Amino acid sequence: MTAKAAPKTLKAMLRALVATLVVGLSGAIAYAKPPRKPKPPPPPAAELYAINTHETFTLRPDAHGRFSKAQLHGWNRFLRCHHTGRVHYMSTRLAQLIYQVDQHFDFKRIVVVAGYRAPRVAREKGNPKSPHKKGVACDFRVEGIANTELRDFERTLPRVGVGYYPNSDFVHLDVDPSRLKHNAFWIDYSGPGERARYSKDPKGDLEAEKTAEEGADEAESVQEQEGGADPHLPVVPGATAPNVPAGVTPIIRNP
Repeated sequence: MTAKAAPKTLKAMLRALVATLVVGLSGAIAYAKPPRKPKPPPPPAAELYAINTHETFTLRPDAHGRFSKAQLHGWNRFLRCHHTGRVHYMSTRLAQLIYQVDQHFDFKRIVVVAGYRAPRVAREKGNPKSPHKKGVACDFRVEGIANTELRDFERTLPRVGVGYYPNSDFVHLDVDPSRLKHNAFWIDYSGPGERARYSKDPKGDLEAEKTAEEGADEAESVQEQEGGADPHLPVVPGATAPNVPAGVTPIIRNP
């Protein structure tokens, strides 16, 4: 170090030292990385089983509630038309709502009866305008849950179509664009393989169902209050017990 470059006074040396420390601390602060936050655990998975193809599918969104492209690709294939094998784009919102339904019922297994239907199949089933052929509908049930309970919860969802089939073992859910202004609900009394038999007054039928259930509950409550025969023991007529004179203890013999 030359005499010209060297600090000439103690004061200059201190200034140089302070400047060096300030620069070093600034760099350390600038390059310090904040501690990494632990990743949140993945949401629970909804397990789906297709009754016609015997395939299973796991529906699990990411931490932000979104489904990956790979997940949606598998979703499309899982819900393909089981009559023709044709794969069609399936609504992402339908996947989100089915996941929401399963979350409500504590992630019990969902049994899928039908997803996408090819237009020819929709015509053969008597509904050429079926939302199934648009990839926006699914017929399913939840194991261990009554279809009436599944039906009632689906009807609380916004902008959906809900179909109740009391003589078949599933409930219909769709997100057809025609539901944007109001929900749709219908009851179809047809059985498996039969053509549709729609109720003319589905809301009235629900009221009648509710009234019948309340009547059955009331009758059961009255029977419990009044007492009744043990349902496990048949009531049959028996022999009349003989009169026993007063003061006489009957002899009971082992049968």
